[in-house]
Amino acid sequence: MEDQIWNNIVKRLTGVETEEIKLFLDQWLNANEKNTQLYEEAEQLWQFAGLLPAAKKQAETNALIHPAAEQTKRKSFKSIFRYSIAASLAVISSLSVYSLSKLKPEVAEKVYTVHKATNGKVMKVTLPDSSTIWLNAGSEVSYPKDFHKQKTRAIHLIGEAFFEVTHNQKQPFVVESGQLKTIVYGTSFNISSYKNSRKSSVTVKTGKVGVLLRDDSLNKPTMLLPGNRLVYHRDNGKLEKGNIYVDEVATWISGDLIFEQATPKEVFAALERKFAVEFSFNNKDFEGCKLTAKFPNQSLKAIQTALSASLHVKFKERGKNIEIIGGQSCK
Repeated sequence: MEDQIWNNIVKRLTGVETEEIKLFLDQWLNANEKNTQLYEEAEQLWQFAGLLPAAKKQAETNALIHPAAEQTKRKSFKSIFRYSIAASLAVISSLSVYSLSKLKPEVAEKVYTVHKATNGKVMKVTLPDSSTIWLNAGSEVSYPKDFHKQKTRAIHLIGEAFFEVTHNQKQPFVVESGQLKTIVYGTSFNISSYKNSRKSSVTVKTGKVGVLLRDDSLNKPTMLLPGNRLVYHRDNGKLEKGNIYVDEVATWISGDLIFEQATPKEVFAALERKFAVEFSFNNKDFEGCKLTAKFPNQSLKAIQTALSASLHVKFKERGKNIEIIGGQSCK
């Protein structure tokens, strides 16, 4: 059946089909769209290969062909046709790829610079525009290598960092951290946005910043001045503006730890980052508990002693792994 279809297609393309062949081929074409598509592709490829002779020339040639020779010729012609389709298809595919590569605009892939502060480390990063970033332990910043050539100096933060931004009125400095976007021109401020924390915050030390929810560009930004802090609560999506003492902004750079109504889980996570240790405990033992405390550059041992009394726990150390035993619910 397949050979018969190909023979009929060749006869139509060469202009020598009979009424019987025409009726048969028309019925085959009308059977489904796939057959029609196959024929159209064959016709296009045949024409592309330059193998479609003029009807007049074909008629003259047919008059001179012996019946036996004609049968041999048709078999050979069918093989040539199939080979031509395959060859033409390869040529068209190559030309299509070439054309698409020429027509498609070249988009340069952005190259990013990434800085990571591992647990137990605080890192200082100087940007190409002379702005400075202090990265807290377990934090990461990334930015395009040519960010100073862009309309905005865009930074992406995971974790906590203190920024001292070089003033440039024409090129605002933008930090994305979780759901918050902070826009500045030249100031110093702290952002805390750890992945597993219940909240993110922006605190200004000098200058002025504007803070937006990342997906809410229609509303006006919340403006923050020195001593202002904006907290984003991830559980309900609410923003809360408050104040702190300016000299308490980013005291973690000098080794201090400050907790304000923090859950024990958040406290232990902060200790893991600062001292590069790992705590194991049952979070249910501390349900409903909150801790407010300040540890001015104290050792892990000193902090554990204070926590033992306030949380009613003991610490069992195995190298860098510390098991927390005890604790009681605050509900």
